[in-house]
Amino acid sequence: MNTPHVDQALLALALATVSEGSLITDASHETIYANPAFTEITGYEQSEIIGNNCRFLQGPETSPAELQRIRHALDHGKVFQGTLLNYRKDGTPFWNHLTITPLKDLAGLVTNFVSVQRDVTEQVQERDALAHLAVHDHLTGLPNRTALRGRIRSALSEASEDGSTVAVAMIDLDDFKIINDRYGHLAGDAVLSELAIRMRERLRHSDYVARIGGDEFVVVSELSPSDPLADFAEIADRLHEAVESPFRVDDEHFASIGMSMGVALFPRDGVTGRDLLRMADTALYRVKPQKGRRSNWWDAAGTDATSHTSEGEFGGSRVPVGELVMFMQPIVDLRSGHVTQVEALARLRTPSGEIETPDNFLPYYSREQLVEVFKQGLDQSLRWASRWDSDGLALNVSVNVPPELLSDPNSADWVRSALAHHSVVPSRLSLEVLETQELDLTTSDKTVSELVRLGVKMHLDDLSSGFSTLKRLTDIPFDVIKIDRRIFDQAHTRPLQVLTVLASITRLGVESGYGTVVEGIEDRERLEVSAVLGALAYHWSHGRGDWHDDTAYEQCPLTGYLSLSDADADAVSAHKALHAGPPAESEAWLGANATLLARLVERVQHTDPSGRSH
Repeated sequence: MNTPHVDQALLALALATVSEGSLITDASHETIYANPAFTEITGYEQSEIIGNNCRFLQGPETSPAELQRIRHALDHGKVFQGTLLNYRKDGTPFWNHLTITPLKDLAGLVTNFVSVQRDVTEQVQERDALAHLAVHDHLTGLPNRTALRGRIRSALSEASEDGSTVAVAMIDLDDFKIINDRYGHLAGDAVLSELAIRMRERLRHSDYVARIGGDEFVVVSELSPSDPLADFAEIADRLHEAVESPFRVDDEHFASIGMSMGVALFPRDGVTGRDLLRMADTALYRVKPQKGRRSNWWDAAGTDATSHTSEGEFGGSRVPVGELVMFMQPIVDLRSGHVTQVEALARLRTPSGEIETPDNFLPYYSREQLVEVFKQGLDQSLRWASRWDSDGLALNVSVNVPPELLSDPNSADWVRSALAHHSVVPSRLSLEVLETQELDLTTSDKTVSELVRLGVKMHLDDLSSGFSTLKRLTDIPFDVIKIDRRIFDQAHTRPLQVLTVLASITRLGVESGYGTVVEGIEDRERLEVSAVLGALAYHWSHGRGDWHDDTAYEQCPLTGYLSLSDADADAVSAHKALHAGPPAESEAWLGANATLLARLVERVQHTDPSGRSH
């Protein structure tokens, strides 16, 4: 078959219109042709290109290894293809995807080289950006968890060879969630970004800091093997400087945060990255619960921690040892005096026979241990409920659940299985959620919904202790709200504030259909105070005139209270007069109201919340 003849002028014209840069050189690499695209890409004119070797495109960052590959291919008459960094005439770098093909005569000798060059700078930058994102945190620019694993592996390998010590420290921020809740997540992001800058500025060049998620960071440091903890203490001091000045959260506000940190040492505490991170995490969560009363903000794994935390750590052991037992506290209906429900209180019986309260052991448990404690406590509580049924005593039971466990997708299954095992109907079980900042509504919604559909009741514990309670009351379908016992301790020092809070809670409970429980009433004096304060708070809501009471006298809670207590005749008469219907703010209404308030206040003044008489 005959090959059609193509005019040389046509070939030259076609080559000139190609968008990729093209060069033709002789066998000695001197340029004899360059198309317009080459001059556009490089900025060099034809007169500067023809007769010259293209090495003028090379610069300080051009890879010597790639240049060696080019020379090796061309010397052996082979095609080269690769990407290398070249420089334009104005000095700006660009990534050049280069293909060089040798042309040979009939004898097989190289007579010319043809190169095709394409500017792939954007593609390389996108590739590098993706590679950077794969190993860096997008918010702070710090290495991420993936990069951290590689860094720990290399640090441990080097330390194994030279006998040095490596510290792996886990950091968790204190009170960071408050910033997110108060100022928004953008403000929280700004704080994290600024903190990352501050930490990098204060660490040594050889130190490595990574963000592994949320407000958690990890620092890897090479230490002197002679006294590694003393060496690390200096690093810790510099790290803490990063949070010693407030952070700007917007144009008008500054906020402060703290740090808690646990550190583990190679090879003392572990020889793998997994072991060191686990030990550092254990040390971290040993010191974090003590943030309000500790003498040091960080702790080391494998130490007795007596200089870093407060007492109550069982002689310095890492995890308290003992048998979990559930104590049952009755919940009394103040109107009827009957007990229809008990609250299961977790206690730890130590080998010596002592009984420890949750504050002395729960903070030192890992998440897995908290799960096991909850399962055991739930099992014991439902076992007692089942036994009481056999004795003809029908009592409901409430069990405390750690807030963070509500985010576990298996929680509802644990509860369902335990109820079925002990043949207890779900409506007789209440789960008490502590009002705390660890309750993450976004992740716990599904679990709570499953529990509610199952028929389990939800109680909010320690109402009035803080942490966005009103939002939680709308987001989680609570059946009962429990008033923090500490509020009664202020009844004498701040009576107006206490009455206002109690009145608001009483009103909230009545209007929203919540039951209201006062916790910690364990003696007759506190029982009397809780009753009279409840009565006083109820009337306080009416007495201020901001809540119209159309309750009949016979159904009014105050009627029951006054009939059961030894209230004087004036209080009873005043209460009846208020229900008789005098116009609000009339002289008769104001007089009866003042009399009733005065008699109820007198009851509070005779017995304070601690049980002391006046």
